[in-house]
Amino acid sequence: MMQKTALITGIGHRLGFYLAQKLLEQGYHVLGHYHQQRDSIDELRSMGVELWQADFCQWDSLQAFAKGLEAVPRLDVLIHNASAFYPAADSPTQQALDMARFAAVHMQAPLLLMETLKKALFQGEDSCVIAMTDIYVHHPNAEFHAYCASKAGLDNLMQSYVRLLAPKVRVNCIEPGPILFLDEHDEAHRQHVLQRTPLAREGGFEPIWQTIRMILENSYLTGARIAVDGGRSVSQL
Repeated sequence: MMQKTALITGIGHRLGFYLAQKLLEQGYHVLGHYHQQRDSIDELRSMGVELWQADFCQWDSLQAFAKGLEAVPRLDVLIHNASAFYPAADSPTQQALDMARFAAVHMQAPLLLMETLKKALFQGEDSCVIAMTDIYVHHPNAEFHAYCASKAGLDNLMQSYVRLLAPKVRVNCIEPGPILFLDEHDEAHRQHVLQRTPLAREGGFEPIWQTIRMILENSYLTGARIAVDGGRSVSQL
């Protein structure tokens, strides 16, 4: 059988790095995008991952990345994992600048990659696109309005591609909740979130991988929005 190929954006750390390892274990040839150099990038290269560096907030950098992907002959899995997040700024001007960055990472880059890789996806067998959105797509947090709006834009964009790429390519979204806290999250913040999460614990990266594996194995699943959040989306966000 022909080896399957997967592309992950934001592969350099956290969830992207974890998913790369899992797909390699499944025998995939893994392609990856990263924003900045980390020790993990050298580790991924040593594992055989084919990598491109790009800053999605810089049009020339994004365009060069997309141009390099034109040579990909076949793609079975595309995971839109790259994400940007900044706390809401006090300055209206800075808020607008941040909105532009969020839109570039969460909407502009995925659209360009979908169009660039459309032919490669059509060459795959039961090809699948998976976008990491957010539980705030449906219940936006007013304190992070620009971020939430751009993730909602990604969700809406993927729903359009459900139709645009059917019936050859399936498109689904995963909505993560409190998967793994960042180092800068203090104990008060963690407890505040977990008290509003019915399962009252972090999920870790494995539940996301389990959901991806289910999507890949279910050939009749497209247009789905799957919350992997310990129930947080049905409680008070």
